[in-house]
Amino acid sequence: MSGFMKIIASLLLTVLSLSAGVYEDLEYRDTRQQVTDKLMACERVDNTIPKTMFARVGLNGTFKIKKDLKGLNFSLFFNWNENQQLNEIALRSNAIAPGNANSKLSGPFKSATRLITEVYGPAVMSNSIPKSSQIKDGSILNSHLWNVDGGTLLMGIAKDQGKFHLSISFLEKHINPVPK
Repeated sequence: MSGFMKIIASLLLTVLSLSAGVYEDLEYRDTRQQVTDKLMACERVDNTIPKTMFARVGLNGTFKIKKDLKGLNFSLFFNWNENQQLNEIALRSNAIAPGNANSKLSGPFKSATRLITEVYGPAVMSNSIPKSSQIKDGSILNSHLWNVDGGTLLMGIAKDQGKFHLSISFLEKHINPVPK
């Protein structure tokens, strides 16, 4: 069973069922069409646009996990290799305004860290939750790294258009932590 499914099932507190895929039935190297078909059949995610619009607007952010994590809702984002095959799945929370980002993200961040650690053990890289003032717009400051199933799980805080998100990414690529 994929590590991604184990952690997401725990992380989102029964949001998703366990399966053999990276996420639901998704596998690294699935095509866009396979990803679309599998998520359309998934009962634990909602798609926010008609399937006929996917070619126009893409898949990123169009699938939302039905359950929340301590008040944060998550959307799915995808990255593709040069052969247009899936190589990353990211969960990104709803946007949090800058004025209360640190306090609003602190609880879910701690819960996610605790749950991921229960599944995978201690992170190979672990730091405090990034302060909103440390994060440049258009970037993610990952504070935690776990090596899982030959790939990598990253967790941190993202900033996009001045607002903040909890970001949890599963990458097919193995990443080593930077030595201290």
